[in-house]
Formats: sequence, structure tokens, C-alpha cells
Amino acid sequence: MNTRSVLSAAALAMLCCGAFSVARADVPAKVELSSGVIECKLRWMPASKKYMIIRGVGGQAMEQQVDPSEILRKQVAPPADWKELEQLVYKNPDAALPKLLQIVDEYKMLEYDERAAYYAATLYMKKGKPEEAIKVCEKVTQDNPAAASLSQMAPVYWSALLATGKTSGGNLDKMIAEAITSAPRSIAAQALIARGDSLKKAGRTRDALKDGYLRCALLYTQEKDANAEALYKASLAFDELRQATYAERMRQTLLTKHRNSEFARKLRGN
Repeated sequence: MNTRSVLSAAALAMLCCGAFSVARADVPAKVELSSGVIECKLRWMPASKKYMIIRGVGGQAMEQQVDPSEILRKQVAPPADWKELEQLVYKNPDAALPKLLQIVDEYKMLEYDERAAYYAATLYMKKGKPEEAIKVCEKVTQDNPAAASLSQMAPVYWSALLATGKTSGGNLDKMIAEAITSAPRSIAAQALIARGDSLKKAGRTRDALKDGYLRCALLYTQEKDANAEALYKASLAFDELRQATYAERMRQTLLTKHRNSEFARKLRGN
């Protein structure tokens, strides 16, 4: 075997062993199994789709692979300077973005990948880059499909899919339907708005009202941000249908209940 062949074989072996894969953190965590609570370091193993629990026993490190279904609860330590990074998202988004993307990779299936992806995808959407937002979100959903419906990140993902028209095959409809029935109320409310946006984009304004905006406006009054957005979009939809009385009712409710919201300011033109 010549030198070039030896080097090629070595490179292939390194690749197969994951030498060029993204480094992932061994994160301090508390993990509850059926046998009890363990203080350990935790790592996601993409190849086996299992978690590696690493803990010290008798002065030595012991590793144990467990299936996600075996973990009853887990509490993961946040990345270093996480609170400062959350503030940086608003103060200096361009400086925050690379750090967020790093956390998405390093904290795979360790909670903060979802949170970092939410911030990163939101920043990409503000930059007018929905394709990049989709890429970030799909790094999370690749191993955690439920995040496409149930996580804080999910509504940003839906918005990016709608913005790019990547809604074929019914996948987006399935994500939204699961969120409406199973997600926390704050996310379910946003799912109704996303359903309205999807139907509106398809030219089904009446259905957008009935199955999306109005359900959020009438049933999710405690979810203030989503409720304000739903009232605003419902007023526009009623205007399109030339139902001025109902459109005005939506506007008055928005201005009365959410007068300081982004959508009330938009309605007032400021």
C-alpha cells in the first residue's frame, strides 16, 4: 500500500469513528431513572440514539448508555454565561448568533439546543433568512421530532417554513395539529395563528378565521401576545371578507385589552 493509500485509509477510519463530527459537551446534570436520581455528566450519542451517563464511582469514571425512555426526568446545567448570552441576543444579535449556533451543536438533545435554536432562528428570521432558520431548527428536530410541535422553537420553525413555501406533503399541518392538541397553551395559541397564516396563504381566508385566528382570539385570552396577534389578523381577514362590523369588533378588543402590544401599535400606525 502506498503512502497516499495509507493516508486515505486513515482519514476514512477517523471519519467513521466520528473524528470530524461536532464536539458535544459532557454536561453536568441530574437524571432520574427508575432506580433513583443520579448526579452525573450527560452526553447525547447520535449514532445509537441514546444518552451516555458518566459518573464517578470509587474514583473512576463509569459510563452507562440509557435509552431516552428510561429517563423519567433530567435537569441539565445551562451553558456558561447563558443569562448573559440571552441578553446579548437583544443588545448585539450579530455577536450572539455564533455562540447560539455553537450551543445548538454542543448541547444536542440537552434542552439548551432547543432554546439556542429558538433565539438563532428568530435572529435569522429578522435578517430575512428563513432558509437559515430552517437549517438551525432541523438540527434539533433531526433527533427530536417532537420539538417541531411542542418546543419554544416550534413557532419560529413554522414561520420559516411558511415564508419559504416548504409546506408540501402535509408535514407543517401535522406539526401544527399536534401542537394545538398537545403543546403548552402558549405554543398551542401560536399554532392556531400559524394554521390561520397557512390557510390565509392558500387563499382560504374564511377557514383561516374559523379554524385559526378566531379560535385563538376567543379561547386563548390569557396568552396575551398570541391573543393580540390573533385579534389583529382576524380584523384584517374580516376586512378582506368585507365584514366591517366584525373587523371593527376585533380592532376595538385589541385596543382595549392589549393597548400596549406590538399589534395595537401597528393598528395605530406607530
